[in-house]
Parts: sequence; C-alpha cells; structure tokens
Amino acid sequence: MRSAKAIALIAGAGFFLLAVVIQGIIPYALKDIRFESITRVVRTELGTLKEIKSKVELYNEIIERGRRIYIREGCWYCHSLYIRPGVGEDRRWGPLSEFGEYSQDLPHLLGTRRIGPDLARAGGKYGDDWHVAHFFNPRIVVPDSIMPRFTWFFKKEKGKYVLNEDGKAIIAFIQNLGMARGRWRDMFPSQNIIYGSSYVSTKESVKNGQKAYLRRCAGCHGEKGDGRGRAAEFFLTKPRDLTSGIYKFRTTPSGALPLDSDLFRTVTAGIRRTAMPPWFNLSEQERWDIIHYIKTFYPDFETTPQEQPIYIPRPPEPDKEMITKGKKVYDELKCWECHGREGRGDGEKADTLKDDWDNPIKPADFTKGIFKSGSRPEDLYRTIMTGLNGTPMPSYIDSIQAMNEDPWSLVFYILSLSADKI
Repeated sequence: MRSAKAIALIAGAGFFLLAVVIQGIIPYALKDIRFESITRVVRTELGTLKEIKSKVELYNEIIERGRRIYIREGCWYCHSLYIRPGVGEDRRWGPLSEFGEYSQDLPHLLGTRRIGPDLARAGGKYGDDWHVAHFFNPRIVVPDSIMPRFTWFFKKEKGKYVLNEDGKAIIAFIQNLGMARGRWRDMFPSQNIIYGSSYVSTKESVKNGQKAYLRRCAGCHGEKGDGRGRAAEFFLTKPRDLTSGIYKFRTTPSGALPLDSDLFRTVTAGIRRTAMPPWFNLSEQERWDIIHYIKTFYPDFETTPQEQPIYIPRPPEPDKEMITKGKKVYDELKCWECHGREGRGDGEKADTLKDDWDNPIKPADFTKGIFKSGSRPEDLYRTIMTGLNGTPMPSYIDSIQAMNEDPWSLVFYILSLSADKI
C-alpha cells in the first residue's frame, strides 16, 4: 500500500514537472522561433476578395491592455480561443485556427474548455453596443447565460452607465479576436446568404416563435416588439421597432414591406456594426418561427399584398474600366453629399441627417468595408436599388435606369473604396 502511494506521489510530481517544462519552459525558450504567417482575406482594388499569406500585425496599446484585463478577470477559464479541426467547427465558429494567430501571445490563452462560446472569431460578430450590454448584465441579451456581471467596467455619467477605460480596452481586445485573418467574415458561408428559403406559417409555428423570441430577441426589441428592451439603453443604433412595419433591408421596392425571405436573411446574417448579431446558429425552423411571430406585431403583413422583388442578377467580373465608370456614377448621383468625396461618411449633409423617428443617423463609411446589410456585391446592389426604408437613403433604381448606367459599376466602385494595402 505504501509503495502504491509512493508511486502515485512520484508520478503526480513527475507529470506536474513535465507540464511545467512543456507548457512553460520550452515555449519561453523557443519564443523567438515562432510562426508569424497567416492566411488573410483582403479586398482588392477591384472590390473583390482574395486570400493571401500575410505577417501578423502587432497588438496596439489598447488591445494589449485588453488582453491583460482578459487574463486578470479569468475570462479564459470558460472561453476557448481555438477553432479545432473537428467536425463542424469551421461551420459554427469560422475558419480553423492557424499557428501565426498566436505568435504574439505569451502565455497562450487557447483554452480547453467551452463553458462559454469560443471567442477565437468573436471580432466583428457583435457590435460594440452589444458587448456593452453583455458586460453590464449578460442575462439582458443572453437569458440563459451563467457569465457574471462586470459592473466594474463602467462608470456613471449624467445618470447613465458608460464604459470606463478598462471596459473600452477589453471590448477592443474581443473585437480584435480573429481579425488577423482579415475579412474572412465576408466569405463565411454560414452568415452570407442572398435569398431565404420558405416555410409555411401555422398557429404552432407562431406559438413556438413567441417562445424563441422572448428568449432570444426580447432583451433588445422588447416583449411588445416596440424596440424598448432592457438592453436598448446601451445602444447607439436603437433596436428596430417591429410594430412600425418599417424595414431597411429588403428586395422589395422603396416603401414596401419585406418578403419573408428578406426577414430570414436579416435574422440569419445579422446587421453589421450594430448590436443585432447573426443567428445562423439557430435551426432554420426556429428562425422561421421567430419571423412568423414578429410579423404579428404589424397586422398589415396579413392584409397588404406582397410586392414583387427586384431582380438581382449575377455580378460580373470587375475591371479597372468598371471602377472608373462607377466613380462617375457616384459623382453624378451626388452620393458624395452624404458619404463624402472619398466615401468616408463625411459629406456636407452628413451631420444633418435624421431617420423617420427624428434620431440622428450617420452615412456609412465605405472605406471601412463593413456594410450593415452585408458586404457581398449583391447586398450593395440590393441597397442601391431599393433604398433603406426609414432613413434618408432613397432608392436609385429610377435614376440609374434613366442614366442608362450599369449599377454594378457603382457597386464595385464603393467596394473598391475599402481596398486593403497588400
């Protein structure tokens, strides 16, 4: 018995020392021998996407500070930062992890447990506003979350809770996770869809949709669908008032209600740069049930005849001549009055724009290449031709047809404004 205890003690100590050597001493000794190359998705001068091999950029000061806070708060106890080469991993989280992504991390924070979601590709999935609400009280946006509140990331100003410097830093760190891989999200098939499918609405689907809505959506959009959920106070871009029947992202003409497939696309892909996340992780049936339920907030869905959607053709292969024509169309349509001469969202009318609810609204900064309705050429084509209901952005379908110009030239010119330096 004594010999068994001694063997167990020696073996335990041996494995502990082995772990220290493998995970501590060897990585430290080899810290200058590391992979710094990664596969990065970039946008070209023609507005298209391609993969290149690239060297990882160093963290800036605020991201490095956020990483230290992430370690200090023990976030890595529950969240992994590693996309494993297992079945379905890349369809759920994004492209598999590469060595170069962790070249700056000492100690590494890969993690082996997933009590919480994997965060290796969290950057850009949610808007900053969503993270603000999530840190203040996770249950507001994720009712079944077991994550603790991080109220010490906040301070009170003029009666409202706002982020302090630590809060800003950790959100900057999270928003950087996975971004060394560039614009991979613009090529992520789980999030990028052009058209929805179809699903018949029944009393049972509406009932199931109500349950799913109250669990997934009410925190932002409110139990009554009026956009006054508990999280709304933290958002700059307010949640959609589903009782108004005004939807920005549609394939139908300006002023019309969206098709069910339009709602399905928005729920699946989310709305970039806002607190509306993508919900592709939900089953297709659950997403359809939610859509059937939210339509009950606006009775005219049942009584208003559906308008025919615009036709979105297959995008052509762009060339330099097309980009030149697109700039000409951009100037002639006076897009620069709102979006600026260089597409930075700083046009002469930018500070005067308001939405239908009299809220100030900023034009998109095209140079960032992050578009609310999606970054595919088809998404920009749809927005240009249908406009955005409830905003100053009109439909340009008549103007472009009167000019006898190809709308794809404008689409690819706008995309080219966010070209990466390669």
